[in-house]
Amino acid sequence: MTGNTPSPTGRVLPPEAAAALEEGLRRFREGDPEGAHERFGQAHRRAPSDPRIQSWYGLTLVLVEKNSILGMVLVDEAVRNPHPDPELVINQSRVAMALGQRVRAVRSLERGLSLYPGQPELVAAREALGRRHPPVLPFLSRSNWMNRLLGRIQYKWALRREAKGEHSPLDGEG
Repeated sequence: MTGNTPSPTGRVLPPEAAAALEEGLRRFREGDPEGAHERFGQAHRRAPSDPRIQSWYGLTLVLVEKNSILGMVLVDEAVRNPHPDPELVINQSRVAMALGQRVRAVRSLERGLSLYPGQPELVAAREALGRRHPPVLPFLSRSNWMNRLLGRIQYKWALRREAKGEHSPLDGEG
């Protein structure tokens, strides 16, 4: 192919950027984040404003180089348009989780699901993060020491009962 390759966002990518992006995706899926990061970096140098390249390069910046500031800026910029691709939303969530920002990861996926209800990859990513149980004592804040202590006890108790194959209404599985 001698011309430029259109990206999923409708923009035209230079052939070198498209090839580097595809090679980076292949390496990432094969479990080689360092090799993927190198390829995404090449793609980003050739097409720095492409949202898909920004997102993948930002993700690997955080995972490989531990550059959380630039990585977060790039993935946030990639999802700034009114209808970001679900893949970009998932990458934003991955970055948030890599930085220990679970609440931000969940918000990102919830926003994606509000734009694309039932989209399989978003649903799977949201389910993988799990759901929080309500505080043991709802009249106290979640961060209150009593709620935290009772929550740990309840969690350990539920694990013990689950290992024995028992269920209780307190486990939420009535």
